[in-house]
Formats: sequence, structure tokens, C-alpha cells
Amino acid sequence: MRTALILSPLLPIAAAHFTLDWPPARGFDEDKMPTFPCGGFGTPSSNRTSIALAASVLPVDITFHHSETSVSYLLALGSSPGENFNITLEPTLGAHGLGEFCLPNIPLDSKSLGLSLRDGQNATLQVVTDGDNGGGLYACADIVFSSSITTNTPSSCKNNTGVEATPLSGSAATRIANESDASGAAQTGSATTSSSGSFATSTSQGAAVPLQTANWGILGAAVMGSLAVL
Repeated sequence: MRTALILSPLLPIAAAHFTLDWPPARGFDEDKMPTFPCGGFGTPSSNRTSIALAASVLPVDITFHHSETSVSYLLALGSSPGENFNITLEPTLGAHGLGEFCLPNIPLDSKSLGLSLRDGQNATLQVVTDGDNGGGLYACADIVFSSSITTNTPSSCKNNTGVEATPLSGSAATRIANESDASGAAQTGSATTSSSGSFATSTSQGAAVPLQTANWGILGAAVMGSLAVL
């Protein structure tokens, strides 16, 4: 299924809503986080994190600095994908609580992605959350898929006490976090979309990126099954 991602610019905010901790982010500047893609860090890192092909999963560890957040996980294949983050890895989540939040087992198998990854293939993960005044916040991590390791070893992967996340339902599950709040409601001033079949087109100005939604099966089952256990 494909939809459209509308990426709107946003004025800098006073404090970051989240940090991408693992895989390590290619860069961090809280004043640039509203800049798509990758929070203003458009150049891929030469030091990519190796992800085990054999594991067929991707652990992602972030830290929330805002008590209510919507969050999306996007993937772009290639060494320098630019704005082409066209694979959505999970339904958009509504998260509540402060501190560390980890999804240890985001599926990367061919059935989930609809394509096969290969040894030495470069990719970039982009985590998107909602912003204070509409729009989104962005952070990226550059990775390489490897057959020389069999397991992933994140520096940390746990959920802070009181941090909870639930897959959003209905159209909110496929609306990227830069257009939703933690409850799944469209952000004030965000683009409206009209769909025809499996496509959606925006009525507002901005960069529209076609998204390929990973095969989630029963909505939310993969997400809830992959939450880190305290």
C-alpha cells in the first residue's frame, strides 16, 4: 500500500522532543530537528552501523523528551537516498511518557518489506515525531546490512518506567507522525489528503514522498510484539 508523506517546514523549537540513540544518529542539533530530511543533516555518515542480515530485525532505541508524542519509522535504501524515505516500517505509534523507548524487533524479513535485503546494502533509518506547532521533527541513522554478524547489539534497548506506546488506528496508522498528534488526530494546519485506491495525494504545498507500507499483518500485532520488556 502506498500513501503520500507531506513534510512541512517548522520554525525551531526550544527543546528537542526526542533523541535517536541506536542506531546512532548521523548528527543532532535541536534547532535543526524540524528540517526534513534527517533534522538538517543531509550528508550520510561514513561510519555506518552494521545490522545483522540473519536477524531479520532492526532494534531502534530513542529517548522521549515530551510526554505525548506520535512517532513513525521510515527506511530509505541506498548510499545517498536524499528525501526518498519510501518504506514505512511500522504503523505510526502514539506514545506517552518520558525517557527511553525501544522497539527491539522491527521486522526486516522479505515478507514484511516486500523485498529482499542483501549483504553490504546501505540504508538510512529516519525516525519522525510530531512537533509543537504542527509539522515534524526528524533524526536519521545510517546503516549497512551485514552477513558477517548474526545478532544486533544495541548499546541500550529498554523502556523507561511509565513509557507506553500503542499503534494508532484507522487512517492515523498510515499518516506519518509529522501530521498527527499522540492521539492520532491530524495536527492543526497539517495537509489534508484525499485517497484514490491505494494512493493519497496532498492538497497543500510541500515535498510529497510516496511511501510503501511494510506488510504489518494484523495492525499493531508486530509492534506490540516487538516492544522491549523491562
